[in-house]
Amino acid sequence: MLHLRLLLVFLLSTLSIQVVARVAGGRPNSSIKPYKRQVLQDIVTWDQASIFVHGKRVLFYSGEFHPFRLPVPSLWLDIFQKIKALGYSGVSFYVDWALLEGQQGQFTAEGIFAFKPFFEAASEAGLYLLARPGPYINAEVSGGGYPGWLQRTKEVLRTPDYLKYTSNYVQNIGSIIAKAQITNGGPIILVQPENEYSQATPGTVFPNHAYFAAVESQLRDAGIIVPFISNDAAPHGYFAPGNGTGAVDIYGHDSYPLGFDCAYPTAWPQGALPVNFRTLHLQQSPTTPYSLVEFQGGSFDPWGGSGFAKCTTLLNEQFERVLYKNDFSFGVTIFNIYMTYGGTNWGNLGHPGGYTSYDYGAVIAEDRTVTREKYSEAKLEANFLRASPDYLTAVPMIGKNGSYVNTDAIATTPVIGNATGFYVVRHAYYNSTDSTDYRFTVPTSKGSVSIPQLSSTLTLNGRDSKIHVTDYDVGGNHLLYSTAEIFTWYETVEKTLFTTEFFPGNRMAQRRFSYSMAVTMRRMRYVNFAIILFAVVLLLKAGDTRRELAPY
Repeated sequence: MLHLRLLLVFLLSTLSIQVVARVAGGRPNSSIKPYKRQVLQDIVTWDQASIFVHGKRVLFYSGEFHPFRLPVPSLWLDIFQKIKALGYSGVSFYVDWALLEGQQGQFTAEGIFAFKPFFEAASEAGLYLLARPGPYINAEVSGGGYPGWLQRTKEVLRTPDYLKYTSNYVQNIGSIIAKAQITNGGPIILVQPENEYSQATPGTVFPNHAYFAAVESQLRDAGIIVPFISNDAAPHGYFAPGNGTGAVDIYGHDSYPLGFDCAYPTAWPQGALPVNFRTLHLQQSPTTPYSLVEFQGGSFDPWGGSGFAKCTTLLNEQFERVLYKNDFSFGVTIFNIYMTYGGTNWGNLGHPGGYTSYDYGAVIAEDRTVTREKYSEAKLEANFLRASPDYLTAVPMIGKNGSYVNTDAIATTPVIGNATGFYVVRHAYYNSTDSTDYRFTVPTSKGSVSIPQLSSTLTLNGRDSKIHVTDYDVGGNHLLYSTAEIFTWYETVEKTLFTTEFFPGNRMAQRRFSYSMAVTMRRMRYVNFAIILFAVVLLLKAGDTRRELAPY
């Protein structure tokens, strides 16, 4: 008699709610690549698809959070837990040099500036950390993190000559970070040297490989042995592996596609959607995981600006649905959202162009509440990737308008895994507000399938994007295809429970399993939205028959 297992799978058609890092084994043709230098540790490794931690693949899906913008150590766990609840696996944080060495030669990291409570809170929440100590950080802080006394020096900043002034800071902060590395039982798995070193003062050498290598050496000398990851201000390929002296272990870059003008929060400019990141990655750093070390999660607001309410509207849940899923179509597996919690510019630590609030329109508001709909959307998307380990080794393909669908108004990008096909569907014009009907024809393990089969068309609403899956594994059960988007699934013992959520007014969604199932209905409330959701609960039993499902 077959054992029955309990699976909770949530499929959504339009709205979204949870996320994070899932581990999976490597594919047969993928092995962990050795360092192109002396191996310093073997806990955090990588290949072209993802990082590994203790030999298991990890999706590093993280949120940016700066402890100096919430200088209350007892509240750090609250932020970490809200990030963990999103389904994220990590947090990225900057260190502000100016706050730790306000007087030259006197480094202090105590009280509200102590890092041990921050690291302990991250560990308690079950999150990995990406440490970004600069020395230059930007981050809309005063002087980009440089202490005021540095302005009295004559050396040109960000050149080899000025590093004599950074040595005390880097030795101290590097030692603090080193003690919290995963190799010492801490949460830090990646470190970023410098920040957005993508241009230099006119008349100086750029890119200055000797300078960048010296920045790295200062951190290594302080005891940093986890991989170095870069943060190019745009995908230029500077200091990617194989680019000579100063090359990092893993290359990464920024992207803020909608910019920082929140005055017209419903205006998405033409041509702002990134379309060539996969191509550039293969040209610049094909041996490392595709990494977006900063991707837009909101916007700063200047004096006299439009206010963070408008920034929240501009970078809302629609932005997440279209732009984040577009990033997934490039196969990103190191993905950091800047900001996830913005916080406050206490004590004039912000740059002169900003003001006290650094809310950023992030998913977690300045007052630490999570009532913005974009929080729930982020949660949906991250949990889908968390529940889809085949994504970690899936290969992005080239899509075009009209691919796999019956209209040029829809663009589809396939991301093909060992078994599963992920098809990222969006409007050909990413900022379209039209609702477009389409049919979808894709290859599956059972042959080519035209979807939907129970109705005439699917519909993609304006400023929306969907990820359709084929040959999807649900805890050992085979889902041939789904027109609804997958939220997550959960497995226990004794029986199999399959749940699909629908929002009132949505069209019927279809799934086809390779076995029979019974269907029941239940009504449930999702408290974050305080609206009624409808869920289809499917009790799955193994069998040989095959049938198509739809809600009552």
